[in-house]
Amino acid sequence: MFNLNNKIFTAVQNSEDGEVNDQTRFYYFQQEKMIWADYQGGEILKGFLIGKWISDCQIEFTYQHLNQQLENRLGRCVTTFTLENEKLLGREIWQWLDTLEVGQSQIIEVTE
Repeated sequence: MFNLNNKIFTAVQNSEDGEVNDQTRFYYFQQEKMIWADYQGGEILKGFLIGKWISDCQIEFTYQHLNQQLENRLGRCVTTFTLENEKLLGREIWQWLDTLEVGQSQIIEVTE
């Protein structure tokens, strides 16, 4: 299990129906198997996610955010982490819970 506590991520790829982009920053925290994050930037005014580790390399969580159009969006996601070039890379499969659209994205660890 990777340690996500105090890690910062940004999106490097997202499906067309996704709202996060390379301007979005995710600030992760971890306590044992529980994880949570605040996120914002780009199309996202403010967002939160909460979830848990489900294997040594996967987390599942629900997320909710307010976008630039003041729409409240929510969904669920499973992220699989790998270590590449000494940075954590997350491959995500997500689903909006309001429209049921699905997508894929990638996040990468950054230092600010």
